Amino acid sequence: MTLDADLLRTRLADTRWQRIEVVDATGSTNADLVTRAATELIGGTVRLTTDQTAGRGRHARTWTAPRGTQLAMSAAVDVGEHTEHLGWLSLLAGLAAVQGISDAIGVRPTLKWPNDVLIDGRKIAGILSEYTRSPHTGQGEGGVAVIGTGLNTTMAEDQLPVPTATSLQLATGQEVPLTELAASYLRALSDLLDLWPHDVDGLAARYRDDSDTIGRRVRLVLPGDEEVIGTATGVDASGRIVVDADGRQVIAAAGDVTHLRPV
Repeated sequence: MTLDADLLRTRLADTRWQRIEVVDATGSTNADLVTRAATELIGGTVRLTTDQTAGRGRHARTWTAPRGTQLAMSAAVDVGEHTEHLGWLSLLAGLAAVQGISDAIGVRPTLKWPNDVLIDGRKIAGILSEYTRSPHTGQGEGGVAVIGTGLNTTMAEDQLPVPTATSLQLATGQEVPLTELAASYLRALSDLLDLWPHDVDGLAARYRDDSDTIGRRVRLVLPGDEEVIGTATGVDASGRIVVDADGRQVIAAAGDVTHLRPV
């Protein structure tokens, strides 16, 4: 199954996405848009492919997927000077992925802070948001955020990058409607961005509802390899995780989380 660019444009005509670009293959949809931000007005642009050959994750991690087994989508958003709330964009994209998968396939995933989407505890999608200063936003010296999401769609068990991953086809036993999935995700992302950055309390409430991290005992590895073990109690107004480490409150904007078994 392939993406229907014309149907996608029709389905998203009343959203913030003014330019829909479906490409046969590319190295990285995020890198494509970040590079173009230096010379183009790219706010409202979405770039999609089912063959991303040099995908990027946090901490400069890279990955590849067999052709046609993953849906990669990157969306460019003019963020102006709202840089204090940039941490919310990956969380917001996670909420959009939950809603989009639920609408298109009927299965509701959960979220692992900061950027993983899970079905039955296994990773179905990852998210990378990147910010770049650009004089080409139409907002003076504001910046552009590129929000990238990679969804495992039809990978077989022996094609998964790690044993803790899964694909929509494996998890649900259903055929994956690519165009419907992309449209549902991008519509949800557009709607959620209407709440950002003015209603972060509302976003935090929605995140709590879909989070598999909040309320769990976790291991949080901070930049510099400092390790914190405690209970994740929430996210703050900036999208940072809050962990109660035996009475000591730790708030982190970045880090790797492992869900621990209850003690």
